[in-house]
Amino acid sequence: MGIFDIAFLVAAITIAAPILLAATGELVSERAGVMNVGLEGVLLVGAFGGYLVMAGTGNIAVGFLGGIVGGLLFGALMGVLAIEAKVDQIVSGIALALLGYGLTTFLNDDLFSQPRAFDPLPRIAIPVLSDVPVLGSALFTQDAFIYATAVVVVLVALALTRTTWGINLKATGENPVSVDAAGVSVRGLRWAGVLFSGACAGAAGAYISIGDVGVFREAMTGGRGYLAIAAVLFGGWRLSGLGVAVAIFAVTDATQLRLQAVGDIPREVWVAAALLILVALGTGRVRRAATIFRLDRRRAGAVELAGVAVVAVLVVLSVVRPAVTLPASLWLAMPYVLALVALAVEGKRRHKAPEALAVPYLRSEV
Repeated sequence: MGIFDIAFLVAAITIAAPILLAATGELVSERAGVMNVGLEGVLLVGAFGGYLVMAGTGNIAVGFLGGIVGGLLFGALMGVLAIEAKVDQIVSGIALALLGYGLTTFLNDDLFSQPRAFDPLPRIAIPVLSDVPVLGSALFTQDAFIYATAVVVVLVALALTRTTWGINLKATGENPVSVDAAGVSVRGLRWAGVLFSGACAGAAGAYISIGDVGVFREAMTGGRGYLAIAAVLFGGWRLSGLGVAVAIFAVTDATQLRLQAVGDIPREVWVAAALLILVALGTGRVRRAATIFRLDRRRAGAVELAGVAVVAVLVVLSVVRPAVTLPASLWLAMPYVLALVALAVEGKRRHKAPEALAVPYLRSEV
């Protein structure tokens, strides 16, 4: 299996969990019409809040509560700016991200002259399921946060599709005027979405600092907030698409971590890249099966030809196995480059954004 072993799968799941939770909260917020571009700052505040409370109490559960409270405070700040003051959501989100970075850096330097390290969350094996060969030790021997994240995602999926509240929430992001006319509070639903997003991001940040790494460092979230936002956009504002996007980002990040350790790029990486491109080409052909415009088909043919050429090159590289070593900084950029490529290629083909996303609701205009 090479680098794609059990340890690789465990690393990918650990990377995916906080991004998935933050992205799920952001999905709920955006479904209500509020885009929190400052999610990275909320993650940082959650990470520092959890670390600060953990350092004071020594209790990791209370530490997570501190992270959630920090996320709620920054979520409430976003709510005041976007919902109450009607400030441009992109501008306020950028300000929130910068504030989160600056505030956590200042407080960390001021309160902790020497960093304190904590033990990460222990792994919990689920009886019987953890004994399943290969996948058992990776999927069913995880920490409590990863199990809780899976439960939250399932509950959110049920709430959005099976409850009146979820239907009203999605309608708020599409047509708030109609929701208001039906006697449902647009303001209340948007506040609920923003606060839920803040709580999820706060918990995800706390996991990064005290649940996984065991210490707080400056800007330690490493852009996971932006990846969560990209996952929502790439997933077409659907929970299933969001999950696929998070999985892609997490696998890419886990791959770059392993490649930094092995030096030369191994054969299985070339093979995996070729298979992924083939899958992407096949998926694109299926989506275009009903397209009637010749120009689109010509462009698609050119893209497919280029994709086949790239696959051929990758197959040759897997056979020749050249000694290729790339700098660590390039590997670190892989998940973010992939996020940009995915958004550029697939963004317009996905389901469109909620109509009222990032648009302030003024009841006086009804």
